[in-house]
Amino acid sequence: MKFLAQWFFRATLLPVVQLLYRVRRTGVGFVPREGGVLLLSNHVSYLDSFIIYLTSPRPVRFVVLEHYVKNVKAIGWFLKLFGAIPIRPQNAKEAISRTVSALNEGDVVCLFPEGGLTRLGVLGEFKKGFQLIARKADCPVVPVYMDGLWSSIFSFERGKYFGKRPNGWTCPLQVAFGRPIPAKEATPESVKQGVQEASIEAFSLRRDLDKPIEKALIRGLKRKRRQPFLIEYAKTGPRVWSRAYTLGLATAMARRWMNDSPDKSDTGRVGILLPPGPMTVVINYGLTLAGKVPVNLPFTIDQRETEAVARAIAPLGIRTVITSRAFMSHLMDFWHGDDGTFIDMKSVVTGSGPGIMLMERLRAYLEPAWLTSWRLDLKDRQKNREAVGLVRRPGDDPLMLNADQLHRNALQVSAAHFIQQDEIVFSEQPLSSPGGLTTGCWSPAFSKGRVVSRSFSLQEDFDTMERAILEQSASVVIGTAKFFSGIDQPLSISSIRYGIIFGRANQWNLEDWEETLEIPLARAWDFDGRVVSMSRTDPDIEERPRHAVQIGRLPKSVGRLLPGIAAKLDDGQIFLRFEPVGDPARGPESAKEWTPGPREAEIDPEGFLILRNPDLEAD
Repeated sequence: MKFLAQWFFRATLLPVVQLLYRVRRTGVGFVPREGGVLLLSNHVSYLDSFIIYLTSPRPVRFVVLEHYVKNVKAIGWFLKLFGAIPIRPQNAKEAISRTVSALNEGDVVCLFPEGGLTRLGVLGEFKKGFQLIARKADCPVVPVYMDGLWSSIFSFERGKYFGKRPNGWTCPLQVAFGRPIPAKEATPESVKQGVQEASIEAFSLRRDLDKPIEKALIRGLKRKRRQPFLIEYAKTGPRVWSRAYTLGLATAMARRWMNDSPDKSDTGRVGILLPPGPMTVVINYGLTLAGKVPVNLPFTIDQRETEAVARAIAPLGIRTVITSRAFMSHLMDFWHGDDGTFIDMKSVVTGSGPGIMLMERLRAYLEPAWLTSWRLDLKDRQKNREAVGLVRRPGDDPLMLNADQLHRNALQVSAAHFIQQDEIVFSEQPLSSPGGLTTGCWSPAFSKGRVVSRSFSLQEDFDTMERAILEQSASVVIGTAKFFSGIDQPLSISSIRYGIIFGRANQWNLEDWEETLEIPLARAWDFDGRVVSMSRTDPDIEERPRHAVQIGRLPKSVGRLLPGIAAKLDDGQIFLRFEPVGDPARGPESAKEWTPGPREAEIDPEGFLILRNPDLEAD
């Protein structure tokens, strides 16, 4: 009878789950075909057991707290039907004995080493209990990562587990099974690293990454096209650019640069030497749509610093730099006699003519995204093509990212809702920094958010910033340590959830700034051209005695790794992996190297990344 019930479930309910969640999976070949196997997975929602059972190549039994089996009706019946192993925390020996027996009988058993659901959207501390189980049963451990479940109505997204409206008709999920870890090598650290590596594979399966970044940009800006997107406060008041208006300017610029490009170099790389603001964002979009490579340079008019910038970008073959006419007189020796061209930013955007600009603005409102993509001939754009360059500080070597790397990082920032999908962000981070490029330019375009800023001439004016945040109900303030240390008045506006700090800071800085600003602050870290880690305020939850405390930020830490990024430590140095290795079942592996990061690094049990060398966190 039990077998018939299980068969009925698989034949009826699982297809419905597949339809609603459009599950993709990879790495199923890593699950041994026979014998006991211990699956260890991240734990995001009350739907996790369903998803793992659906995607596993073998039937799975789950180790769960007895409370869920007896009292949570939504999943209790399912767990009983498929042979769940209920445990009581106060009787650990019995729990271990039951689990080991199931593994010795050749079953696949899954447990969640975090010990509870995440309320942060990222991996937390892995408990040690599984270590004894794996060694007693002498069975392989297979790490599993489920990506996309944070957007489910059964997760803690939006601050509660139930009673939420779905974010859409479907909730696409990606599940990756990682490489088996021998029982003797299965430690909380090794398994957590395995789950992180599986997260890279799972994240790479996202449907949003199937299309080129140019098509995703058009589709993103056409979503909620009448909504404000870029708001800049100038002396005459706020200038509001809708999502469609922004796209119209970008496509008009792209058409001009595709048909009669002012850039005559062979590299396709175009420098941008401008302060942050809506115009700089539009120029980045326009050049990308035109198939060019925007290289964002640190804005400066100091002669020595411009010479340092020029030396740094000389190997890139850049012969065209977009800047403002007001700054050109300070930059005339930029190329030291070489043939180069400065172009005024206004002529870049308006140079296509009023007729084309008006037509593109109308099309941005009226035509479907596929038609815009067809007109711009985007079908052959490659994901691995060079897409953007960054020179963080004068004299720094340029960092170049391909389209897939840029696209992935923009999605990673909002994947765990450190920055939510509809966030209103106040940011004046330069687009020559990874944090500014991701949070102030690309990530908002793929979500429903907006970016608020001040014009360059008002960037020291506190009253203008306060007015901008208040009138636009900005919820997150993003800046460097220099930005926050320069504010000497309270910024206690009710709409602000917290501030995010990129760059050098320590816990004493944070305490002083929080006391002055009267808002909570969280740290973030960018490296190798991408945002790597972020933190946030602690999540609030009712009935706290029933739930373990989860910490969103640690003042001495730069936060936890974003989904789809893995890290390991070797003799105090951190190594990062951003790219997927691949599933042997899909063809030859394309293993990627680990990227060496700062020395004097530490990852604590809860997953917080701590950097001891302050020079590597400089603004």
